[in-house]
Amino acid sequence: MSDDQMMPALTTRSASGTNAQKIVYIGVFTAIYFVVFFTIGMLGFFGPYFMFISIPLSLLIEGTVIVLMLNKIRAFGALSILGIIVGLLMMLTGHAWTTLVFTTLTSFIADLVAKSGNYVNGPKNIFAYAILQVWYFGAWLPIFYGADAYFADVAVQMGQQYADQMQALFTPIIIVIFTIANFFVSLIGGWIGTIILRKNFAKAGIA
Repeated sequence: MSDDQMMPALTTRSASGTNAQKIVYIGVFTAIYFVVFFTIGMLGFFGPYFMFISIPLSLLIEGTVIVLMLNKIRAFGALSILGIIVGLLMMLTGHAWTTLVFTTLTSFIADLVAKSGNYVNGPKNIFAYAILQVWYFGAWLPIFYGADAYFADVAVQMGQQYADQMQALFTPIIIVIFTIANFFVSLIGGWIGTIILRKNFAKAGIA
């Protein structure tokens, strides 16, 4: 079966809406994205092991949010704005500055990829989404150069037992493997989002 047969094509309508409307849409989709991330991420409070469930689950669900956002707004910078806002929110909730660096970088690259397909190329939108989600690595980057300080901060927030368990689990090699695996999970999430977009939202006139 060819890629064209497997990949639902998006509509080729032109982008509509004023700049003000697009800004509102960006705000709405960013809020939905972060709420999904934060809500599912709360599973991590039960223990660091749950991150191996919550993060892939978030990646699968958020694919629909981002694919719909790209198809609705169709404007360069939408993903970059989302990435910067998410990075700032992550810093405000106690994550390292490297998180903002990665959200800014990956969202900008994702913007370029989506734009290259005029926001209607299914595979490029999916790939853009997968690139965007690499930002998770930025939250763990301090483990590579300052693990003691990182896990000391985790201990203050979550308790020493939680920090010890997380340190045993999230070694640099595991983080790299997990990030690569999550990239492929994101591809699946974006593909699911594309199918949902075509089968449901497009019929309702949302996409």
